[in-house]
Amino acid sequence: MGLANNDVALGRALPRLFDQPRRSGSLAISTSVEVLRGQQAVAARRDLLVELCRRTGQAGAMDALEVSLDKPTSRAKIPYLVLVGSPDTMDWDTVTADDLDGAVLIYEYKIAGRGTGVFATDNVNGEGTVIAQNYLRTDVAEAACQTLLNRGALTVMITLEGKTEARGTLGSREELTPPGRMGTRTREVPRYLLLGDTLDATLAMLGRHTRRNLRYYRRRLETEVGAVFVPSVAMERAEFLEFNRTSMYPASEAIAAWRYDAIQRTPNSLFAGVRARDGRWLSLIGGRRHSPVTEIDWQMNLAGLPRYSLSTVMRSYILEHEIELGIREIVFIGGTPHSMRHSFVCRDAVDVIVQRRSVNAWLLRLLSRWIFPEKNFLGQALRDKDMRWTNW
Repeated sequence: MGLANNDVALGRALPRLFDQPRRSGSLAISTSVEVLRGQQAVAARRDLLVELCRRTGQAGAMDALEVSLDKPTSRAKIPYLVLVGSPDTMDWDTVTADDLDGAVLIYEYKIAGRGTGVFATDNVNGEGTVIAQNYLRTDVAEAACQTLLNRGALTVMITLEGKTEARGTLGSREELTPPGRMGTRTREVPRYLLLGDTLDATLAMLGRHTRRNLRYYRRRLETEVGAVFVPSVAMERAEFLEFNRTSMYPASEAIAAWRYDAIQRTPNSLFAGVRARDGRWLSLIGGRRHSPVTEIDWQMNLAGLPRYSLSTVMRSYILEHEIELGIREIVFIGGTPHSMRHSFVCRDAVDVIVQRRSVNAWLLRLLSRWIFPEKNFLGQALRDKDMRWTNW
């Protein structure tokens, strides 16, 4: 790839990639960009990012940065942090959140330990991928796309919150080097469940069938198994890993270990469970809180008890408990197959892909079905017939 730590592009005039007015009202802004590469270099900027999140209305997005970087799926890639500001304010050794327009956290796929030049952000809803004020996010995303492309990237994909339309034309060939193309699509994604003041008020916002199940299966488990909700679980690592092995759809040993370690390291973590009368753990759930939001990262349910719908029971308990804590929104990271998803508040997200015009980039798209796993988000986007492409 050729990108190294503290790689800086000063005074670069960036052409328009998105059909939105710039903050300056002109067709280009003069932008200073610093690119940090690798887990250690990115993690060192945690405090800067936490403060930037607070100032841009995205509080909590980077609180657990080190934990996210250490996730097994993240360790399989190379993290990059792109910091964007104005040339007259930039001193990268002493930069503060006040100096920045924004930042982008993005990952480079690697093979045999080497970067491939293929980049993508890691949140398919666009949350926390571009840290900037709403009116600056497209500018910051452009700066990241162009800097990485100009430094040798083959493909860069950034997902942003909100609805953003791409330009019909991207300017003259002289403006953009190297030659390439851009694809965009806008999606509506179920984002979070809005909580009422009480459990009954919250259930009233759900579908009739969902309301019935949340009440029925909880009563059944309490009556027949003696289920009790434990809002704060104390469990040794070995016991947690063993529960994962005996759960429905167990995670890999590496992912399960990371989940346990993340709970211990994450600020304001959530680790709750449902226990039977005989002491067996029936269900465990993990995530974190940053008021007024609770994020659920995972849930594990004991295998062999399908008639009790443990997933539904846990959701009934966790809704009630988070409401009592004053939480107003629950987000299920990665979504949920549970029927309550039909009552989620939806938000728009836009996926933007820029590609260098080269044989390798062409092969990446042509062979994406074989290069990427079936559920890989970038691979799916490259194959999506609804993606609108524009050449420059």
